[in-house]
Amino acid sequence: MPMADDEHIDGPQDGRKRKRWRGRIAAGLALCLLVGGSAAWIDRERIATDAIDDYLAARGIAATYDIISLSPREQVIANLVVGDPAKPDFTAQRLAVSLGVGWSGPEVRGVVIEGARVHARFRDGSFSLGSLDPLVFTGSDAPPSLPAIDMTIRDGRALLESDYGPVGIKLEGRGRLDDGFAGSLAAVAPGIGTQSCRAEKATLFGKLVTKAGAPRLAGPMRLGGLDCGGARLARADIGTVLSLSRDFSSAEGDLRIEGRGAAFAAASGASLSGTADVSWTRDRLAVAHDIAVMDAAMPQGRLARLSAEGAWRGAPGLTQGQWEGELAGTGLQPGQQIDAALAAAAEGTRGTMLSPLIAKARTATGRALGGARFGAKAMIRHKDDNIAFILPQAALTSRRGTPVLAISQASAGIGREGLTGLKGNILAGGEGLPNINGRMEQQRGDGWALRLVMAEYAHGANRLAIPRLTLRAGADGSLAFDGLLGASGDLPGGTMRDLVVPIDGSWTPARGLALGTRCLPLRFAGLELSGLSFARQSLTLCPDGPGPMLAYGETLTLAARSGPISLAGRMADGPATLAASAVRLRYPQPFALDGLDARIGSGANEMRLAAASLTGSLDGEVQGRFDGASARLGAVPFDLDAMTGRWRFADGTLQVEEASFLLSDRPETGEARFNPLEAQGASLTLADNRITAEASLRQPRAGARIADVTITHDLDRAQGGARLKVPGIRFDRDLQPEDLSMLAKGVIAFADGTLTGEGRIDWSGESITSSGSFASDGLDFAAAFGPVRGLSGKVAFSDLVNLTTAPDQVLRIAAINPGIEVLDGMVRFDVREGTLLSLRDAHFPFMGGDLRMRPLVMDFSQPEERRYVFEITGLDAATFVAQMELTNLGASGTFDGTVPVVFDANGNGRIEGGVLIARAPGGNVAYIGELTYEDLGAMGNYAFQALRSLDYRQMSVGLNGDLAGEIITNFDFDGVRQGQGTSQNFITRRLAKLPIRFKINVRSENFHELATMVRSFWDVNYLGSFEDRFRVENGRLVPRNSVQPPESESQP
Repeated sequence: MPMADDEHIDGPQDGRKRKRWRGRIAAGLALCLLVGGSAAWIDRERIATDAIDDYLAARGIAATYDIISLSPREQVIANLVVGDPAKPDFTAQRLAVSLGVGWSGPEVRGVVIEGARVHARFRDGSFSLGSLDPLVFTGSDAPPSLPAIDMTIRDGRALLESDYGPVGIKLEGRGRLDDGFAGSLAAVAPGIGTQSCRAEKATLFGKLVTKAGAPRLAGPMRLGGLDCGGARLARADIGTVLSLSRDFSSAEGDLRIEGRGAAFAAASGASLSGTADVSWTRDRLAVAHDIAVMDAAMPQGRLARLSAEGAWRGAPGLTQGQWEGELAGTGLQPGQQIDAALAAAAEGTRGTMLSPLIAKARTATGRALGGARFGAKAMIRHKDDNIAFILPQAALTSRRGTPVLAISQASAGIGREGLTGLKGNILAGGEGLPNINGRMEQQRGDGWALRLVMAEYAHGANRLAIPRLTLRAGADGSLAFDGLLGASGDLPGGTMRDLVVPIDGSWTPARGLALGTRCLPLRFAGLELSGLSFARQSLTLCPDGPGPMLAYGETLTLAARSGPISLAGRMADGPATLAASAVRLRYPQPFALDGLDARIGSGANEMRLAAASLTGSLDGEVQGRFDGASARLGAVPFDLDAMTGRWRFADGTLQVEEASFLLSDRPETGEARFNPLEAQGASLTLADNRITAEASLRQPRAGARIADVTITHDLDRAQGGARLKVPGIRFDRDLQPEDLSMLAKGVIAFADGTLTGEGRIDWSGESITSSGSFASDGLDFAAAFGPVRGLSGKVAFSDLVNLTTAPDQVLRIAAINPGIEVLDGMVRFDVREGTLLSLRDAHFPFMGGDLRMRPLVMDFSQPEERRYVFEITGLDAATFVAQMELTNLGASGTFDGTVPVVFDANGNGRIEGGVLIARAPGGNVAYIGELTYEDLGAMGNYAFQALRSLDYRQMSVGLNGDLAGEIITNFDFDGVRQGQGTSQNFITRRLAKLPIRFKINVRSENFHELATMVRSFWDVNYLGSFEDRFRVENGRLVPRNSVQPPESESQP
């Protein structure tokens, strides 16, 4: 049969076994070893009379043996086999019984057993020796006891098969069994234990002695690979002292424990030590212990020492009992996980009120937990499947002795009905940690409720408080919470004061977290954001749909909305408002703000931002787009409208990209000075309350690039500026000045040329300054007084916004043609408010003399009569004839005069009182060509020859008439006489003695036509045919060509 091997019992071995079976195994072992001796002692008469067979047969015991010797003093048998020979319950190589005669007759004096093997069993709480049971368990009412005989055991071994695994035993010793026996016992139990608590191996090696009828075992017990309900112990050395009472009705154990490699779940201990006192009776088991784990480690931290001191008392079968004791820990060192989690939370909330509070809590946690200790008094009662936990008090104390966590009057029950009787008080705080007071109670239906309050936790201006919070747990594992949160402190770009937020939500295993299942009012006493300051406000958030505002199951979703929002406050020293018709906060779907309207400041300082729609996503990068937006800065007389684009927010920076807008002029009164310009692909950045924007402005219809603009604005200081760069505006058939400004309409037209320039606009509060300069190398255009060619120079503006130039701006003009072309002129002027033109000076070389325009002021903001007075000085008649290509005429004389040109409010021009007067001594007018008429008659030919050259002493030229109609020119000659080369006769000589004055009136459409008509007096072919030069249009004769035909050749 299976026996314990020598290699297992030669000395102490590692091993483990359950404490509750120690007394039973020891008692069973003693009975096994005493089987032979006891049987001999009980039936000593029969053994003495060699009636062994009859004795065994009467008890139904099958046995075989060999009788070695029989004598009155000693009987020896060998090869004893009891039970089934194939699997015997007891065998012995040699059994010797020594007999003697006492006062009562023959008696057993001693027993020697050699090579005994016992096969025992312990099943379902019953101990059995198999076939030997009738010899051991006789049914006697007398209590069991050790016989008073000498026993010698050599190489005795046993195998105990139990519900907890096999146990191999070896015993050797000698002495009187009830008093004075001394021997050594070794036991090994590989894999002993239950399914929930088992040791890979357990060994026991000790000295077994008896005294006064009571056996006692002392020696080391070793356990290896112990695992009980997740609690593990790699190795334990247990100094064991076990003792049985005389009648085997009780047992006591004294254990001294030293272990290594303790672990439970993620917790571990480097070593374990302590004591345990075990007391057992048939109806009672008690274990008193004082055990400590050294260098206990877990993910949350480490303890230098963790101890448990207490006692368990209950039924031997562990079906019911009670443990009561104290837990203590010293030298706590929190793990990196707590510190890392708090550090990450502080970093993740940087810029908000939570970050400094979490940082404070992180420092306080290290101070409170570093070197801390804790102690707890606890009680555990159990019966069958019901367990009750009672925690009268527990406390965590800092190294300085400050309580940081206390639990009192806590209790709970776990059984077939689930969790019951849960209650307790929680108090936390100290060492800079938040002060929290909570109470947990059992609710009806196996639920529980935790009500807690957190006092205001502050760091600087940042504060957080929970005036009330109730968490309710249902029997199905759901959790509902309701409460109120108050906060003040930093926000990204600002601060919040006295924010009050209701907390309403639930958590279920199936659906996860749900917050905001109903409309909740939010209020705050003050909000400062990017320089904006809002006073006490309140708003209501509601679920946007059938679900909660915030849900977190497998994914996070946000769906909240508000009605109209209107916040009023101040920025710097001015008012500020923020309004929206509706707000929808959604995730992962885009959120949306409708009817956004933000106004900062008032009057000239007002800045207004509005958007019909602003949408964005919080999924990943915070970004979105806006449509129908507009922007206005009161100090800057320009508005941005029809704004669309994309925006994104990261690292405290707002960026706008791919934006388009329409820039329009906003004059204080009257019509706009500039026509709207559009921009595509504009960008804007808002960081640290500073705006930077860039855009390229184009004329919408032509698409021509007008200017590149860079804008900066400091929201804190309410100041900024714009820089403009005009790379080159090309005026041609597609783009004209009136496309940029209506101020140019009716002033210049048909512009051809390029304009470049730059400018800057700066604003601060109500103050705005601007400057710039624009230049052209040559600009052609048509003005009201005639075509202009080659306008060049640079114009500097001291107030670019209001189109006001610096004084005395100078431009050069290559040519101007108010009817007679004048060349290489100069104008000196300045402009105020874009509408008042002050002409300081304008002069040109003119016909050998000088043409100058008198100073004047023109107001283009309203219709008015404008009077241009041209002063002509030193006009040379010969030069005039040559430049007008009057080739058949000759003239001399110098003229001075003025030509006033008046334009009425409708733009109709006329010459009014123009006059040119010849200087003394006069001059000459002569026809130097041949007469082109074939026959003027005798008198006509005679008169023409006589008057073809006239000298005059005085001559005046009067000019009047409409520029768009008929010009009347009056020639007045005085002191006329024949000039050289004329025919003289009796009549002309007589006429020369008379005072002669010529008065000639000429009607023409313009100055050039006037000269043509004068020439035609002598050369009729110069006019050409009537049909070639004119066409009929609306009943009027209109010249076919604006350019004069070439001069006709002279005819004989």
